[in-house]
Formats: sequence, structure tokens, C-alpha cells
Amino acid sequence: MRSLVIGLTVLALAGGAGIASATRPAVETAIDRDDVSPTRLVTFWFDDMESGENGWTHGDWTASGAPPRFHVDTYMAYGGTGSSWWCGTFDYDADGGYGNSWYEYLDIPATDISSAGPYAILTFAFRYDSEATYDFTYIQAESLGVWQDLEAFDGFGAWFDIGAYGYLIGAYDNPFMGRFLFSSDGAWSDEEGNNTVGGGFACDNVKLFDFYNSTVLFYDDVEGGGLCVPGHPGASGDWWHIRSDYCSSFSVPNSWWCGDDADTSLIPPLLQNWLDTPWINISGAATCTHHSLVHVEIPTVDNDYYTCDVTFDGATYYNLRASWGDFGTCDGWSGNANTGWAIDGLAAGWPQSQCQFEWTFWTTANGCGPGTGGGAGMTIDDVWLDGYDTSVEERSWGGIKALYR
Repeated sequence: MRSLVIGLTVLALAGGAGIASATRPAVETAIDRDDVSPTRLVTFWFDDMESGENGWTHGDWTASGAPPRFHVDTYMAYGGTGSSWWCGTFDYDADGGYGNSWYEYLDIPATDISSAGPYAILTFAFRYDSEATYDFTYIQAESLGVWQDLEAFDGFGAWFDIGAYGYLIGAYDNPFMGRFLFSSDGAWSDEEGNNTVGGGFACDNVKLFDFYNSTVLFYDDVEGGGLCVPGHPGASGDWWHIRSDYCSSFSVPNSWWCGDDADTSLIPPLLQNWLDTPWINISGAATCTHHSLVHVEIPTVDNDYYTCDVTFDGATYYNLRASWGDFGTCDGWSGNANTGWAIDGLAAGWPQSQCQFEWTFWTTANGCGPGTGGGAGMTIDDVWLDGYDTSVEERSWGGIKALYR
């Protein structure tokens, strides 16, 4: 089971230009493995995407086919007996919790509230336990076909019954469409050892009624299977691909792009697209630093973002960066070309024999874009590793060829 370790996380609001001075690594004119010393900087691997995918892999996490996580359960039910709706699992620990990158909802069936007029009320009992500031449960109502937040909860809250003074919903669409939406980010959940108890969200006694005369329009006490409807997004599609574009590439013409060729101004909603480098041989590396260049058109107003992680075994992932920003179309590159991210200090078992890097692009329920330049998405170009190497063994011919592209 994959886990994520927060290492050198850098959160950045990149509102304008990137690092204009970013350059490719210097290519050595000769490689004599007998002459390698701890004081000689070596390029272990380099790819500018001009050879195509070249061992990279990519995909869509939302296409996993897992059933919705909202379900009827007796665990920690309201009042200590019976059943409640719970968005949680025992997959990660014995006291219940949730995982990374969940986007789960529980729909209230469409209900005619016209008889209640302005006195239509939504009420329920609920509890929650999720990472404060980052993982939320939203109470939502649909207005003109768009989901509107009534309130959001994060952190911890014990069972609480809102009672008769709930949410006024008469001004929203009729038939009324409401839902509970649980959303977690890409890190620090029970999946990684952040041990919530019964996380992330549970609810019971969901009711729509007329406050004026107490007429009940809908009621789900969750006994007998529940009347609300759990769900989560289907596959978003895999949008990572090699793009040949003299405008969008740092070293022209090829680069990786997560975007839609048919509509470059918008990235689809609820995207969780990953892109992995090939496994890279770093055996003999005394130190090792990752470098990469990115161009992003990810407006900062809507919580869309990307992450970059490294793994040495395919199971534990160390976060190097979580970021967003809007550079404008064909304007600006950012990354760590000048200083890099040292990866030799991340794993307790250093030195390591191999590593792999993973970028993931995440979008919210309304997608990403357009940015100030009218575009949307992110581009990755020129990725390399360098460091000091104490090995005297010759590397593979494929690794050597990469230095001479």
C-alpha cells in the first residue's frame, strides 16, 4: 500500500513569471568511470522528452473502480445504536479513517419543497474527524444547476444534532438537490498514519421539513439501508501526453503536458492524473539532487494544484513540492534548475540503488482554468539528476546515451 512522507514540501504562490535564468545541465565531454571521485559532479540521468515517452508512464487515479466510500454502518453510529451514513474505512487502521485524495458525496434525493416556500429547512446529525485546514466536508445545495456551499467542516467534531434550526433552503432549486461532500487532499490522512478515529464524516437523521407547520418532506434515519444515495466521480481520463509545441516547451519542441488539445483553456474537473519517470539507477551516488522545469497555468483561486514526489521502493513516497500558479501562456518557467531538491537526505536507508519521480495534477469540482493568458494545465520539461558518485562501476549504455542527447 502506497504511503507518503512529507519531506521537503515547498508551497508556492507563483503569480507571475517563472525563473527566466533556468538552464539545462552541462553535458560532460567525457566519462571515465575510473576517474570518478567524491568531488566530481556527475549527471546520473537526463531527459528533455525529445525521444518521446522513453519509459515514462502515466494514468488516472479516479479510474480505480473502487465503490463509493459513503455507506451505511453501525460503527460509531449516532446515539450508540442502529446505523448511520459513514464516509470512512478500516483499510488503514482498526479505529476507522480515510485515505488521500478522496472525493465522496452523499446525495439527498430530489425533493419537492414548494409547499414549504421560504420555510423549507435542511437538518441532520453529524460528526467529523479530518485534517484541519486541508480535508473538508461540505454541506451543499444546488442553485441554477451549480453546487453552492452552505457550510464546511474540518478538524474534529463529535456527534451533534442541528435540530429544527437548520439551513434555510427555500431559495435553492426546486426540486431541492442537496448533498454532503467529503474531500481530502493528497497527503496526511489515515492512509499515512494520521490516525483519526472514525474519520472522516458521518451523518444521520437527514430531514427536509416545513418549519412553519412541521410537515416532513424527506426523512432518512438510515435504518433499513438508508434513502440517500452515495457516489463519487467516475474516470476523469488521462490527460498527460507528449506535446510538440515551440511555445510550450523549454527545450523545444517536446514536453510533457497535462491538458486538453481540444480545449486548451480548461482542465476537466476532479482530475487526479499521475506521471512517473522511469526507474533511475543511482547506485553508488554519495549525494543526489533532482532538477526539473515546469510551466503552469493553474489559477490560484480554486485550490487546483500539482505535487512532485520521489520513491525509492515504489511503496513509500516523499513529497518534494506542492504548488500552483499562473505564468500566462508561453511566458515563464519555474523549477529547481539552479538549486535542486536533494533526495539523499530523505530516505533512512541511504545510499539507494534506484529512484522514481511522480507528478500528480489535481483539480476541483469545476475544473481548472482559464488562466490570465487564456490557457490551463501544466507542462514538464528537462528533468535530470546529478550528484557526487563514489562508484567505479560503469553505468548502463542507456544511461550514458542520455547525457549526449
